Amino acid sequence: MEERDRLIARIEHAEDEFLRLTAGGAASPLQATDLTMRQLTVLLILSYRDGASGQDLAHALGVGLAAVTGITHRLAARHLIRRAVDPHDRRIRRIYLTDKGSATLAEIRDAGRATKRRLLKRLDTHALTQLAEAMDALNAAAEEEA
Repeated sequence: MEERDRLIARIEHAEDEFLRLTAGGAASPLQATDLTMRQLTVLLILSYRDGASGQDLAHALGVGLAAVTGITHRLAARHLIRRAVDPHDRRIRRIYLTDKGSATLAEIRDAGRATKRRLLKRLDTHALTQLAEAMDALNAAAEEEA
């Protein structure tokens, strides 16, 4: 195994270990939610877009339109998303986060960020600088690939 492959495996292991150590208990909003992973993923996708069609979501999730219809129906019943006619093409219905959907996602994100921020404050400036540079490089690679 080459050095780069060993480093990638080490990073993957470190990510897994970080998730294990910070997964939280029943008090964690992520642990307390009864939303499925796919439902959470839809909320997350919608949080980064100004609406999405069912086709957009099906493509992003790698599932068929029928699966998306079921997922969005359940989210709409809980008032986490809303559907509206696309202003540019009345044949398309777009899906948007509601205020309640945004608040639900923010609660989960904020809990995770609070834990991460508390741990980051324990690191020295050198380690924080290295981590910031690594995150910038990883985001740049993701941006190139997108």
